Amino acid sequence: MKARLIDSGNVLKIVDLLRARGREVIAPFCGRGRDSYFDTVTDENRAQVRLHLPNPYYPPKRFVFPHIERLMRVHGKNGAMTIEPACEAPPRAIFGIRSCDVAGLWHLDRFYLGRDYRDVYYERRRKNLFLVNMVCTDPAQDIGNDCFCLCADTGPAAREHFDLQLMDLGDGQFMAVAGTAAGEELFSEPIFRKGTGACVERRRAILAEVRKRFGTTTSWFTATVRYVSQGTILEKTWEEIGNRCLECGGCTYVCPACTCFTVSDRQVGPEEVERVRIWDSCGLSGFTRMAGGFNPRRAVHDRRNRRFFRKLAQYFIQRELAVACVGCGRCAAVCHGDIGMPSIVEMIRRAAPEPPKNEPAQH
Repeated sequence: MKARLIDSGNVLKIVDLLRARGREVIAPFCGRGRDSYFDTVTDENRAQVRLHLPNPYYPPKRFVFPHIERLMRVHGKNGAMTIEPACEAPPRAIFGIRSCDVAGLWHLDRFYLGRDYRDVYYERRRKNLFLVNMVCTDPAQDIGNDCFCLCADTGPAAREHFDLQLMDLGDGQFMAVAGTAAGEELFSEPIFRKGTGACVERRRAILAEVRKRFGTTTSWFTATVRYVSQGTILEKTWEEIGNRCLECGGCTYVCPACTCFTVSDRQVGPEEVERVRIWDSCGLSGFTRMAGGFNPRRAVHDRRNRRFFRKLAQYFIQRELAVACVGCGRCAAVCHGDIGMPSIVEMIRRAAPEPPKNEPAQH
């Protein structure tokens, strides 16, 4: 990977370059208090783009996998029917996407594009997306109490799956690393200059120090994967988890790696129907309800069971090459019942039956 230096005062010129190339640029902004959000950059709000801020709760995956997405329109008149596919896939760039969210998009890539059937709606948006990853280096702003990307091996600096990566080296300098040919092409612009070996050492030192600043760790991931995969988790543990769940679906809607959706047809005119895809949640009671009304997962703890089986079971890890959790901590931040991923991993590990101890043989 090629790297260059750029002055902090020129970083937002990358946004200008991407916009000049015809891309809609999505970037992070800061609202009131801790609130932060991704929004489209315009001439009016460009100066408000933030480089260091708490990671927005609403993940940027919606720019390739929209919350509500029209798939097609069906027109019928005088017995004739026409079907009009719908797919809006404008060239976009996400500027300032965190490393955990880069990993979340890669997980969606493996789910929607990595097997026998490819989702053409997702594929078109993904091909038109340029990612500018921002490394988390400011513990006071970038790193929250619920972040555990170290345990998920996704941060604080992404190692791949980005087009361009920016890292604040301090002293008014950023290091830019190209992850693709499209990212490297930007290095021809005069705002970038070559660095030195000292800059690379400075990067390594910063990352080593930042890794020490994460408060929440989930070091029992491996053990929990084993218990979930083997089906040895006690039923009372699942029931305890289910009793805490309010069935709001919040953990799913803020998760960068969740892929569930439902499809619905709705009439939008006297002779027109549209089919839409909408995010769904395995935690909601209607998710597994069948057409006749029977629900094999009526109990809430059965749905919690399914959610964490899907994220942690070895079968899915082998199929998608990673745990379906990127360590962003959003589920822990929004859950009113304290059953985000860090808490679940700890509860399962502590409640697991003790393995038989090897007793010395007596002769």
